[in-house]
Amino acid sequence: MAQLVVITGPIAAGKNTVASLIADGLAVLSRSAVLVDVDDVAAMVAGPGAAVAGLWFAAHQAHGALVGKWMQTAVDVVIAVGPIYTSREQAALLEPLPEASAVHWVVIDAPVAVTLARAQAEPGRGPSREPEFHRAAHQRFRQLLHKIPAAQTFDSERMSAEQIASAVLDAIGVR
Repeated sequence: MAQLVVITGPIAAGKNTVASLIADGLAVLSRSAVLVDVDDVAAMVAGPGAAVAGLWFAAHQAHGALVGKWMQTAVDVVIAVGPIYTSREQAALLEPLPEASAVHWVVIDAPVAVTLARAQAEPGRGPSREPEFHRAAHQRFRQLLHKIPAAQTFDSERMSAEQIASAVLDAIGVR
């Protein structure tokens, strides 16, 4: 059965960068990986998008179903990425998993000044580039951080994405 690595944290903390590096590291070790981002699932909602359409939690449920299906395959590691903060969001991810699934929670954090600068430097980002939206999302993360069952927590201002990915690979015992 696959192992699940959950990577969460505020906007622009480096979640996807680290997830991609973990997947690359697994490939070098001839291990298979699937990367599933809740934002990609939410982006499937056409038009105004999942949040505007009131379908953000439905996106979490669809994300959980997709992760659960991948966990039932011969893949070695499934990497779930996104703002998975509340117990309801966590349940949407975890309930579809096969029994006795190994789950490793990782929080990647950085100060809001750092994450806002990163978001604003990426032209392809949407509302996360707007200071008011960004700060509100970051504040939500801060308020719910204590509810995240993190096995590992990293500050991406102080550690490189490569260092974080390496530490996660070591922690999940694939090297």
